[in-house]
Amino acid sequence: MKKILTVIIVFLAVFLIYLGFKDKDIYYLSLGDSLANGVNSYGNNDYGYSDFIKDYLSSNKKLKNYVNLANNNKRTIDIIKDITDNVKVMVDNKEKTMQNALIKADIITLSIGINDLFSNITFNNDFGMQDLYRKFEQVSTDLENLFKLLREYSKEDIIFIGFYNYLNEDELNDFFLYANDIIEKIATNYNITYLDVYEDLKDDKYFDDYNCSFPNKLGYEMIANKIISLIDEKIDKKA
Repeated sequence: MKKILTVIIVFLAVFLIYLGFKDKDIYYLSLGDSLANGVNSYGNNDYGYSDFIKDYLSSNKKLKNYVNLANNNKRTIDIIKDITDNVKVMVDNKEKTMQNALIKADIITLSIGINDLFSNITFNNDFGMQDLYRKFEQVSTDLENLFKLLREYSKEDIIFIGFYNYLNEDELNDFFLYANDIIEKIATNYNITYLDVYEDLKDDKYFDDYNCSFPNKLGYEMIANKIISLIDEKIDKKA
């Protein structure tokens, strides 16, 4: 009897240790647009913040799965449609559904909305401000619908990367401050972490001289490091 009890205790100890290590493995899902794909100054996909995060998790033996479902032309409504239609995606060379990917993910990062805002904008005498504010009303509604939908399938950590001055025009500063303030409030309502990169991406070192729309590699690494700090903080709280 004593021998059986000892075997059971050893088995339970090993099992608990296994669970402890297993829980540290992270299924990382990246959703979004050009930022997640690391579009460079030449308009090509290079090395985005998602790649830096994947490398960090992998080198620290924390990565279970990395799935990048970002698309350069993606809009908020496109992601909503993908989730609603439960489109099929490839994960580790296996076909899975979008909803399954959301359910499985431990960390989700999301950068979306810029394509929605700047498509078909006419930069007239007032820099298209009226049109931009009007479009943002719809974009903010779409973002809220997306946040709500994401929370139907994911109960884990979601990090939304806030807007930056995409065109590096001073006339747009007030608009982006206004838009980011509203998005942060909406994100908070759905327990989604809002990551502010607006002030950081004012620094010229994060952009190449001849193209200021997309960050350079240093800029993407900066965004990744801010996200990694949040991930480590969340892991420590769960430990």
